[in-house]
Amino acid sequence: MLKVTFISGIFFGLAAVVSGAGFYPWIDHERLESQTQVVPNGGRSEVFFIRLPVDRIASLGTESFGLGAAAFPAALALPESLGTEPMQIDHFKVRDTGGNVIGVASRHTVDLPDSTAVTWSLSFPSRGALWLVGRIDPAGLDSAMAGMGYEPGEAWSGELDLLVGDPQSPAGEVLGGTSEFSKLIGSFTERWHITGIGDAGELRGTIELATTTFLAQ
Repeated sequence: MLKVTFISGIFFGLAAVVSGAGFYPWIDHERLESQTQVVPNGGRSEVFFIRLPVDRIASLGTESFGLGAAAFPAALALPESLGTEPMQIDHFKVRDTGGNVIGVASRHTVDLPDSTAVTWSLSFPSRGALWLVGRIDPAGLDSAMAGMGYEPGEAWSGELDLLVGDPQSPAGEVLGGTSEFSKLIGSFTERWHITGIGDAGELRGTIELATTTFLAQ
């Protein structure tokens, strides 16, 4: 089931990425130097950032996913046929560690019988697409915010650092991709650093995707 979810996420994600690239003129197809670092055991690490709310292209989801599933733009809504299925769909601009916009990403989250799966498809002009899959606690963000004193419907400011993922195994998998990423495997972590929430529930802060990859043997 997880494999089916991942493959579905990739197809829908890539379709959205291609559409987004065509409609958003901030995409610069000139290749920027990748911000990778060599790790001691021969692999490489690369960190990607998303700034909230400015890098959010579109988001929607069911209420079961809480704060992270608020519709953006507000007029977006799931089709009635999907309205009762627990899911969250996000599309973002992606930045490197220097703050440069280097691509776009789709993030799909769905409930499985025994867990909640998250899939990422990151697309970088001239480099290819990178595919990530993991498991998360869908109530993690709301629970953490409640612990910080946040009340739904009210504005909030502060500092919350949340490692998204299965509490027992927070790291997800890098499952290759296309072009430059086609032969890479490894792991990634997804970290949300929240600095505020607006009156309408809009999140402010950053999402960090930290990847460690190796060439598949």
